[in-house]
Amino acid sequence: MKAFLRSLRYCKPYWHRIGLGWLCALLATVFYMGSIGAVGPILSLIFQEPAKVVRFAQVPAPTTDDPKHKEWVLEISRFWQVVPDEQVVTFEVRGEVVRVNPGLRVLRTEEGLTALAQRAEMSGQLYAPLLKRLAEILPTDRYRCLLWIMLTVMAMTILRGGLRFANEYLVGHATNRAMLALRLRVFDHVLRAPLALFGRIGASDIMSRFQQDCGLIQEGMKTLMGKVLSEPLRLVACLAVAVLIGIAIDPWLPILVIGAGPVVGYLMRRMAQQMRRASRKALESWATLMRILEESLFGIRIVKGYRLESHVRRRFFQTSRRLFRQILRAIRIDAITEPVVETVFTMVGVGAILVAGKIIIDRNLGQEGLTQLTMFFGFLVGALDPARKLSNVSNRMQQAAAGAERVFSLLDADMEPRYGTHGTALPRFSRAIEFRDVSFAYPKGDLVLRNICLKARHDEVLAVIGRTGCGKTTLVSLIPRFFTPTSGQILIDDVDIQQVTLRSLREQIAIVPQEPVLFADTIARNIALGARQATGGGPAMPEIVAAAKAAHADGFIRQLPEGYDSIIGEHGATLSGGERQRLALARAIIRDPAILILDEATSALDEETQALVQDTLRNFSRGRTTILIAHRLSTLAIADRIVVMDAGRIVAVGTHDELLAGCALYRRLHEVGLDMP
Repeated sequence: MKAFLRSLRYCKPYWHRIGLGWLCALLATVFYMGSIGAVGPILSLIFQEPAKVVRFAQVPAPTTDDPKHKEWVLEISRFWQVVPDEQVVTFEVRGEVVRVNPGLRVLRTEEGLTALAQRAEMSGQLYAPLLKRLAEILPTDRYRCLLWIMLTVMAMTILRGGLRFANEYLVGHATNRAMLALRLRVFDHVLRAPLALFGRIGASDIMSRFQQDCGLIQEGMKTLMGKVLSEPLRLVACLAVAVLIGIAIDPWLPILVIGAGPVVGYLMRRMAQQMRRASRKALESWATLMRILEESLFGIRIVKGYRLESHVRRRFFQTSRRLFRQILRAIRIDAITEPVVETVFTMVGVGAILVAGKIIIDRNLGQEGLTQLTMFFGFLVGALDPARKLSNVSNRMQQAAAGAERVFSLLDADMEPRYGTHGTALPRFSRAIEFRDVSFAYPKGDLVLRNICLKARHDEVLAVIGRTGCGKTTLVSLIPRFFTPTSGQILIDDVDIQQVTLRSLREQIAIVPQEPVLFADTIARNIALGARQATGGGPAMPEIVAAAKAAHADGFIRQLPEGYDSIIGEHGATLSGGERQRLALARAIIRDPAILILDEATSALDEETQALVQDTLRNFSRGRTTILIAHRLSTLAIADRIVVMDAGRIVAVGTHDELLAGCALYRRLHEVGLDMP
């Protein structure tokens, strides 16, 4: 739950909207209470005794302050005339003979709300002043008074609906803005996270946290900012009024209501714990499903080429079934919570009805007592609706907590320093790149590189060869600080790269991977991305065309229907492998780097195009250091020196002739053609 509470900080800038929404919820609660409270006057007006009434009643004596001291009075309506006559000793009221003392006090009764307010005042009810004020405003005629009350109830209902809409809209606006800020924060953090994070968590898991986990956090925010304020307010207000009215009738009535609280709280707590565990497992299974889906779609050619459809389908089905069972468990918990709470409240209502029924039978309550009981049950029923809605709030909060834990585990992960904020600016590279006794191991893994000592001079083409898995790509990945060496130092012009800003380091480096990464954008923008950060506003079109020509990509680009404005499909799917590599090379050329890293960037080119590209690289590498990972003999033609690696170590460094003469591993690789991707 701590992680979810951390997410609420993103709601802080929008507290004015949330506060206004809460004010709307408060006013809506007032109107809700008013609608329920109108039940008593409505029933009293409908079932009020006829106006021409004569009856005896007990009321507090006006001559004493003791409310328990009462006297008998004669109540008559305003339609009766009172004529004192000492000769009259008895008269009949409703078939009973009552002896009248000469000093009997006579009270005039009214009809409508006035009569109700009068009786409430005589019995000392808390709501008597409100009824008295309403009786002064509303008409005295019973039907017209009923009409005004019903119109007021309708107006309160309409206003309550508008206020609830405003509350939900304001809270929804605030929580969506907060989630936008949180998603941007997480995305920025992921972009600045070291590559080790992606190896530990995986891109599909990160995507799942953006999609599913953030969605649960947002639902939790909406629940907390909306229902957790408005519904408890309605619940507490209704229960408070019900308890006050119940105390006036019989102390056992509120005891039944209050006693249900601990039972409901215990049940909701147990269900919330189970919901949190189920939600966490479901989110993990969803991340696994996303990984299978991503692997299957991205490698669809391999799936079809090797007839792996049944294997992939089986993995997807098994994970989907596991996810289905976990979601179903969460649904069961969520579905049973509301009926359980409703059953408890129903049991409370049944107990209250039994107690009330005994009170009515034993005490022979009049109209006033029945009205009080009606209002008591009205407010009790009014508390049931918010209690029913709140029964699932705890489940929503636990789901949000499970999602927040996974999202904030990303935010708590270490990240790279912001560009230009840590370290000194690295001047333009001009002398040498040096590896001093460098070793490296991935988290919780064995050493991949062991005691690497290497020096790459300025204006030199250095080729790195070796068997698959010997650490070639890891070695070149240390230069732009994608990873940090476990031990040792990497120096550029005798400056430790850990002491320089990432901006000044990476702006001097261009990388062309073996699998080019292209974005779903125009060809021109894909090429221009290489220089965008270095030049600010981006290169002009002639510079883009010149880079494409240098990479021998201009020819196929101009054959496309829209030329340089053609949109590349996702992952460059509309282009061939060789075309993608040439665009990636053009993007590196336009950057004008001091250090060029090529991870077999010509492997997908035909021999003729490769020869042309190598001529370009031979000219382009002048005045800069080029480090290339080679898998084919033809790639070594432009290398000044060759580094031979095996099992994370450098076994030899030299020219082609030197290595043929003195390195047995190089001779074996040379004999097989080095074609070992």
